[in-house]
Amino acid sequence: MKNFLKKIFNPRVLAGAFILTLATGCSDYLDKEPMSEYLNTDFYNNEGAIKQGATGCYQRLKMDHSRYSNIPPSVLWDCYTPFGIERADNSSIGVGNLDMRTNYTNEFIWATLYTSIARCNAVLDGAEKFYNQLNDNSHILLAEIKTLRAHFYIQLVSFYGDIPYFDKPVTEEQLKGVERTPWRTVVDNIIADLDEVATILPWQASEFGRVDKSVALGLKARIALYAGSWCKFGFGRDGVKDEEAAKKYLTLSADAAKRVINESGRDLCSNYADLFTRAGQLTADAQKETMLYMMFSDFGDKSSHYQSLGEQCRMIGQSGRFPTQQLVDTYEMANGKRIDEEGSGYNPAKPFVSRDPRLKETIYTHHDTIIGNTGAKKMKFLMELYNPKTISWDEMGNEKLVDNKDYAGSVAQYGYAFSGVGFAWKKYNHYDDESSAVPTYNILIMRFAEVLLTYAEAKIELNEIDATVVAAIDRVRARVGMPGILTVDPTREGNQLKMRQIVRRERKVELAKESLMLFDMRRWRVAAIQNAEPTYGYPKATGVDAAKGIYPDGYEQATPDMVPSYGTPGSDRDINDIASYAAFADKLRSRDKSRSWDDKFYLWPIPQTERNKCPWLEQNPGYGE
Repeated sequence: MKNFLKKIFNPRVLAGAFILTLATGCSDYLDKEPMSEYLNTDFYNNEGAIKQGATGCYQRLKMDHSRYSNIPPSVLWDCYTPFGIERADNSSIGVGNLDMRTNYTNEFIWATLYTSIARCNAVLDGAEKFYNQLNDNSHILLAEIKTLRAHFYIQLVSFYGDIPYFDKPVTEEQLKGVERTPWRTVVDNIIADLDEVATILPWQASEFGRVDKSVALGLKARIALYAGSWCKFGFGRDGVKDEEAAKKYLTLSADAAKRVINESGRDLCSNYADLFTRAGQLTADAQKETMLYMMFSDFGDKSSHYQSLGEQCRMIGQSGRFPTQQLVDTYEMANGKRIDEEGSGYNPAKPFVSRDPRLKETIYTHHDTIIGNTGAKKMKFLMELYNPKTISWDEMGNEKLVDNKDYAGSVAQYGYAFSGVGFAWKKYNHYDDESSAVPTYNILIMRFAEVLLTYAEAKIELNEIDATVVAAIDRVRARVGMPGILTVDPTREGNQLKMRQIVRRERKVELAKESLMLFDMRRWRVAAIQNAEPTYGYPKATGVDAAKGIYPDGYEQATPDMVPSYGTPGSDRDINDIASYAAFADKLRSRDKSRSWDDKFYLWPIPQTERNKCPWLEQNPGYGE
């Protein structure tokens, strides 16, 4: 922490004066900044000082990544759903068998988000009495900080529901009686803040990476959509519903998203893959779409992260996080039909042929070509699930047979075949432009495609389905060459259930691995269905004879009946595209057999460490007292 602060503030100003209260009592969950020297000396009375303070707030977008295995914890959130898994069988948060009250990840997220909010509050409060004397640039910087604070609060209220809410630095006396603010009050405060800053921020920020009006309105659209879903489908263990409140929030969401669509000048990047590589992110085309992100090379200190270090194949590095079959089978065929639909053309023996192009931009599948790059070593090879040998190519294109470390050897047990279920992440992991061990690509938090889908979803849930809704969804699909949703199925027009299905499907396949699916799964209240089965993957091969060098390909042995079921038409399973493999489960690689769900998981518990210090903080239902 001390080294971090030296980067942000003038050491002469802060020498011996910056006070962090993380040692005693309930203050562990708040990085409060009382009576520090720079506040006493009116530090935030000019643009330069406020810009330094803003830099510290922007750093918090990385969620203290250097203290968490050098990856922002949000990187893992999709792995807390059935769409992603971590290395160890039955031990991920997503499997549902961990005590989240004492889980380190839960404690870290709670503390990190409150520390981030405290950082924002310190600058906002320190500058408040000088506000009328400050120039326009300073006002914009303060609006940026308030927008960042809203982002941190959105995550907190999404995880925990009712939370302690602070818009000022906190004193020790206040902490002695802190209570949880009702989640709707928190949401309304967030929306009010975002409305305020939207009147100050320009549509285009002065520097790449800074918050602008589109980010503020995009965050408003996001939290209002979440709140609308919580009111419509239920929030927390009890799932209480409020249709009138749902309508209010969904209208706010649609209106905010519509402004970004119509007024911001934002657009989709023409090449989907460019959004997730360092070289691609530097293009002006990609920067039009990316709205809020964790900056690693362009703003503030120049640094790297380890997001991809645990997501590679064993041929080139570590592997510890993998996508699943449930996610793979959410992607349509290239003709726009789900894989179980008549006329889709799906073949279980060739399941990755003629699919939505986003599948192959997000996930590496059997016999894909992978580029690995450790900095010292760059390797191009064939992803191979069933053979101890695979093909590799050198820089001249010469082909050779090499040992397949993902299938055999001392590290194979940790690879995508025997730890995962046959898939590896490609999104953020196509290393043709930089080293995977110290990547500097920016990690996306919000982009324009999400805003388009947020607008569409809010209007669908309001049952205000018109041509603009269809156009918003089709605009996202057209970027990758997918057919229009009414071209594929004209009966979708005006049909709320079918339109709900397609917009949810689009969110999953467009935004996979972007830290949103955990919140979507919870606000749609589909977690019980999604977590009903173990994690499944590739078809197991029969007839293997290592002594004779016989290694059959399991996909070539797949039979036409190996197509998952999506339930009866119109059911929750069908509308949410949740595949079931029960009919042929014995033929598939599987793990996480103890995967389960309890509705209490719709909210995480207040960390026990905090309740030990502040026992008056009421625990979320289902977690005991």
